[in-house]
Amino acid sequence: MKIMDAGVIGESFMDFTIPSNFAKRALYYIPQYGHFYCNENYCISRNSLEWLLFFYICEGTLHLESHKSRYTAGPDSIALLDCRTPHRYYCKDSVDFLWFHFCGNHSGAYADYLFEQHGVVFPPGHGETSRFQHIFSSVQAVSFSEHLVSADIHALLSSLAVYRQHHQAHHQPLAPAIDYIRKHFDQPVSLEDLADQCSMSTSHLIRSFQRYLNCTPHEYLLAFRLKQSKQLLLSTSMSIEQIAEQCGFNSASHFARAFRKNNGASPSAFRQVHF
Repeated sequence: MKIMDAGVIGESFMDFTIPSNFAKRALYYIPQYGHFYCNENYCISRNSLEWLLFFYICEGTLHLESHKSRYTAGPDSIALLDCRTPHRYYCKDSVDFLWFHFCGNHSGAYADYLFEQHGVVFPPGHGETSRFQHIFSSVQAVSFSEHLVSADIHALLSSLAVYRQHHQAHHQPLAPAIDYIRKHFDQPVSLEDLADQCSMSTSHLIRSFQRYLNCTPHEYLLAFRLKQSKQLLLSTSMSIEQIAEQCGFNSASHFARAFRKNNGASPSAFRQVHF
């Protein structure tokens, strides 16, 4: 179809899919996609659109504005734009990019997570170029599978979510704190103890846990203690009081409250489940 947007030139195209009711209820799905060649007149500005938008930049540079910040995406970059909030994207000379809108299956929550962790643009080297291109080719197929496209979108989102975490794994500054928790979870553990292990301030420690592990030090410690408690509940005949003490909880009642909140069942009820 002919593209009416100013600045869209050449062999540009866009097309639509007709998602099934099941896809709308349970899958990630793509309602619209295209391949644009644009000149300096191209500019899209919206207040809101209830979709998310993925770009893959083939050539040139695309400029994006979102969440009151500006971003630049160059060749081989992937950009994820949250169209639910005010946004703008444009080029200053020329740009060639593939794109698709997507939604469904908590896509908004995933977009929020990626933005908070990484921002809008994923630069060259993220390794997901081929996956993006595969999704784009799949959705153009005459008999494309909604289920496989949904799986590919999920794989793309999850790969972008963990890329920088894996990329920075060799520089992980929290290893001493995590090792300390594993060895001392049955004892009182303070922020100061963990910060000292990593030679950083407590505020820096908290920010690092959020950045690398998406949780606070306290949440990590609690999760580790609860994990150990599950092992003891299912593999020993120790009492709830003994397990609470063995796992570093200051009382059986504290342990029971934390366990129920995390698992939706009491320690005693969990013990009766046959896995």
